[in-house]
Amino acid sequence: MSPAEAVGVDVGGTKIAAVRVTADGTVSARARRATPHGSADGLVAAIAALVARVRGKRAVAVGVGLPGMVDARTGALAFAPGLGFARAPLRDLIADAVGLPVVTDNDANAAAWAEYRLGAGRGYENLVLVTLGTGLGCGVVADGRLLHGAHGFAAEASHLIVEPRGPLCECGNRGCWGETASGAAIGRRGRREAAAHPASPLAGLLGEGGTDPGQAVTEAAVRGDRRARGILERVGTLTGVGLAALANVFDPAVMIVGGGPVTAGDLLLAPARASFADRLYAPGDRPPVPLLAARFAGDAGAIGAALLAIDRSR
Repeated sequence: MSPAEAVGVDVGGTKIAAVRVTADGTVSARARRATPHGSADGLVAAIAALVARVRGKRAVAVGVGLPGMVDARTGALAFAPGLGFARAPLRDLIADAVGLPVVTDNDANAAAWAEYRLGAGRGYENLVLVTLGTGLGCGVVADGRLLHGAHGFAAEASHLIVEPRGPLCECGNRGCWGETASGAAIGRRGRREAAAHPASPLAGLLGEGGTDPGQAVTEAAVRGDRRARGILERVGTLTGVGLAALANVFDPAVMIVGGGPVTAGDLLLAPARASFADRLYAPGDRPPVPLLAARFAGDAGAIGAALLAIDRSR
């Protein structure tokens, strides 16, 4: 018998990625396109078109990771300001459009599920994952299940305050974790450093057309640029501060960090581990809590969404 397959869709602020995946995580097809903004109908049409391109003949379900708050009971998108429209019953709309059962969840939850099932969290029943991207996403697996909370809105850790006098967040507070320790935050810091030091290697990389600012900082740091390394050290430190707060609340067996900046390795993770250890409650009286890089890179959300669809269809 052929193994079950599902289509996983990861909806981001700038792009939508779709993959066809088997239960062991093998990706057999993939497609992507720019994310349309402004209406649920436009987003559903874009997702349906991508599903049609990759679904093949054996897909039994579709999983969709969404960048916002997803109602655990109905699968509706409750809040996602980056998409440009209000609450919408996306699970039902997508199911009608593709003709398959559909699972919807927060995109970071989907990424956490990928790491739990097949990635850096395999073998651990309790884990916390954070992804450093356009924003900061978080997913928690507790006793082998995704933590959703009363309504599906759990683990919105982006608005933990880690730098009380830090930059103003869209939520109205200052120093939110996602505003200070995301891929976008790395990019903002990089642009400021490049403007102040136009002859630096970092400024040269940022001056190349089409280069993502956060990616440019990471690349410059890997090449040895001291200002770029300073940015990653600061963001890594703040990442560890937030992770310690989550570890104190959830008592995970492992912490996992994903997203593009993780490609810098210990330039980011070493300061994260140091500040995590400094702030973890009673570190000498609990088993060690490793802080690991995620296994899955840009495919984590899509693969995790597909695995959720397969697991929930059984």
